[in-house]
Amino acid sequence: MKNTILYLILCLWLSAIGCKKSELEQSVPDQLTVDNFWTTKERALSGLAAAYSQLEGFVAWDNYVEARSVREFYREDYVIPGADAYNYPWWTEHYTFEFTSGNYAIDLLWRENYRGINFSNQVIEHVSAMNTSAIDEASKKQIVAEAKFLRAYYHFKILNNFSQVMIRDKVPASEAELSKPFSSRTEVYEFILKDLKEAEPDLPLRSERPATELGRVTKSAVQAYLGKVYLYRAGDEQSNAAAYYKEAQNWLQKVIVSGQYSLDPKFLEMFNGVTKNSPESVFELQQSADATSGAIYRSYLSDWVAASELGGYGEIYGTPRLLAEMLKEGKIAGGNYDARVYQTLYFNDPYFNNSSDPQVYGSTYNETFGTGAQTIAFRKWIPASPDRIGMSNAINFPLMRYADVLLMYAEVLNEQGNAGATAYLTQVRKRAGLPDAVAGDKQTVFNQIVHERVMEFTLEGSRFYDLRRWGLLTQQMQAAGRKFNPAQAFYPTPLKEVINNPDAK
Repeated sequence: MKNTILYLILCLWLSAIGCKKSELEQSVPDQLTVDNFWTTKERALSGLAAAYSQLEGFVAWDNYVEARSVREFYREDYVIPGADAYNYPWWTEHYTFEFTSGNYAIDLLWRENYRGINFSNQVIEHVSAMNTSAIDEASKKQIVAEAKFLRAYYHFKILNNFSQVMIRDKVPASEAELSKPFSSRTEVYEFILKDLKEAEPDLPLRSERPATELGRVTKSAVQAYLGKVYLYRAGDEQSNAAAYYKEAQNWLQKVIVSGQYSLDPKFLEMFNGVTKNSPESVFELQQSADATSGAIYRSYLSDWVAASELGGYGEIYGTPRLLAEMLKEGKIAGGNYDARVYQTLYFNDPYFNNSSDPQVYGSTYNETFGTGAQTIAFRKWIPASPDRIGMSNAINFPLMRYADVLLMYAEVLNEQGNAGATAYLTQVRKRAGLPDAVAGDKQTVFNQIVHERVMEFTLEGSRFYDLRRWGLLTQQMQAAGRKFNPAQAFYPTPLKEVINNPDAK
C-alpha cells in the first residue's frame, strides 16, 4: 500500500509506545499524541500502513535480506551456503544449527514481529474508538479487520519459529505490563484463529479491491491463512488432528470456490520482477521503486541469491539432492523435465547450453560457469534483466500463492482419506506441463504432495516448516548430512527478551 511522510513519522512514534518507561515518556518531533493523532480516516490508514510495514521486516536490509534469508533458506535441507557466507558466522549458524539465544537474526525475528503486533494493537484499539465524525463505520470495520489479520500473522510467524510465545493482545499501559509470561501453544493457536475469524467477515474479496489497494489483505487471504493455521496445528497437536484437517478443508475450500484466483502460466515471472500481484497471488509482500509517495521499498534479495558467476553475492546454492528430487520424474514434459526445475534452478543441462537460445542473460551455462561445471545455482529471484544485478530490486515476494492453497487442500483431503486429493495435485502439475497425478493409497498421494511442494516452493521459505510438521525433519537432515537434533527444531527465546522480561520463564 502507498505510504506517506506521515506514515514514516508514525512508525517512529508507534515504536516508542509499549517499550520501556523512558521511551513512553519521550517527546516526539511533531508532538503527535494518542489524543490528537487518531482523528481522521487518513490517520487511521497511516497507522495501518505502519502495521503492514513490519511484514517480514522488509523495510530493513538486515532483516529482510540477510536475517530472513538465513533463517528460512539455510535451515532447508536442500541448500548450501556460498563461500562468502562463511564470513558471517551469524548466518551460517542457521545452516549448521549452532545458533544460540544471542544470534542476531533470531533477535530480529522476535523483535520485528512483536513490533508489528504492537503497531497492530494500536490500530485495533484506537481506530475502534474513533467516532463516526472521524471515520465512516465501513472503513473503521475494514481497517480494524486488517489489523487483526496482521496481529494474527505476526503471532503465527513467532509461533512457527519459537517453542515459547507470549500473546500480546493490547497496547501496554505501563512499564509493568511489558513483562508477560509465556502462553501455552494451544492458547496462541486459539488467539490467532479468533483474530482471523473476526477479521474475515469485514474484508473484501480481491475483485472488490481497487487497483490502488493491491497488497492489502482480502477475505480470501484470511481464509487461506485460517486453512494454513489449522493444517500446521494438526502437525503440532496431533491428538486433535482430524478436527483440524476438517477445519482446514472448510476454509481452503472457500478460497477455491470463490473463483478469485488461478495459477499463473508464467511461473518464473512471479519471481523475477516481471509480474506483480499475479492472478495466483493471494497475499503478496509489496515492493516498489516508485518514490512519488515518499517511500521506496526495494531489496538486495536478488543479489544475495544470484550466483557470483552472474554478478551476485552467491550466498546460497542448491545441492545434488535438490536437483535429483526435481528431476526424478524424468523427461515427461514434452521431452524436457518438469518446467519448474528450469525456472527454479540454473544447472548443467542441454536446456541451458543451447547457444542458439541462451536462457540466462544471453549466455549458456557452460559460458557462465565453465565447461563441465556442476554448480547448482538458483534462477528463482534473479531479476529478468542483467542490468539489475548488483542493484536493489523491487521484486514482490508472494507470501501465499493459489498453488499453496491447492496443495494444502490436497493434503487435508488426503489426510482424511479422500481420493479427490489427486485432482488438486493435477491442477498444479498441469501448469508445469506434466501428466495427471497418480491415484493411490494415502502414502502414495502424500509422497506426491511432498514432491510437488519442493517443485513449487523451493526458496520460498516453507520447506523447513513442512518437514517439521510432517515429522520428517530429523530424517531429511540426516539424509542431507546435516548436523541436527530435534531440540533445534525451534529457536531459543532471544537473550534480550530473557534479560528484559523477568516473567518469560
